[in-house]
Amino acid sequence: MNVDPASAVDQLLTQQEEIIGQRDNPLLRSARAGLLSKGSLLRMVQADLWCMEAETVAYAVLLARFPSGPAGDLFAELNSALRSLRPGLDACAQDLGAPSPVPPGLSQADGALSFPMAVSWVCLHAERAAAALALRADFAAYARECRELVRTLTDAGMRLPDAFRDYYDMPTPSKLLDLAAAAVEDGIRRGDSAERAVSVSRLLVEGLDGFWRFAAGPQRAPAAVGAASAGGKGSRACE
Repeated sequence: MNVDPASAVDQLLTQQEEIIGQRDNPLLRSARAGLLSKGSLLRMVQADLWCMEAETVAYAVLLARFPSGPAGDLFAELNSALRSLRPGLDACAQDLGAPSPVPPGLSQADGALSFPMAVSWVCLHAERAAAALALRADFAAYARECRELVRTLTDAGMRLPDAFRDYYDMPTPSKLLDLAAAAVEDGIRRGDSAERAVSVSRLLVEGLDGFWRFAAGPQRAPAAVGAASAGGKGSRACE
């Protein structure tokens, strides 16, 4: 019996939203434990700059591969969105101390290049449904986790640079999520594989996990944290 594409997509999106709602990441865990500093935020911005460089090319390639229909609408909107977001990210970098534009000497284990590598693969090889579902997962997870990070740090009393708060206290990207959902449905109707879309989505979210792992940086042992607190390092200001 044939499955209605709209019903299949609704199931995919419902499953995706359940997974995203249960996500956590090492930077958030460090924030809750009171272990973040300016250096942690700088690593996050640095990784985001590298990701944006990769995304700028990736979304242009996807638009060239799928220039029309719902997928074309999605990738055109993404290209426009990146242009509007870059000044805010640059302002974060300036406030925190401009990071290096090139990631020298980083191994794959650092996680810094996990997302750029994943999104580069997606732009070259993914079907339209797979690319749209994967990017939808990334948008939803990234926005929610950034917003939670800002809230956690603010509640803990950390003084955040205005540019950082303005950029990362982001609303749910409803327009992009809707465009992505429409592109997923269009791809499924055209014969794209739902199973492959789920697999590619998992690949890109694992790349996002690498981003958060790099941003969190090396984790201090509890003993070291206690020693630092005993030595009077009690300020939570981002200085």
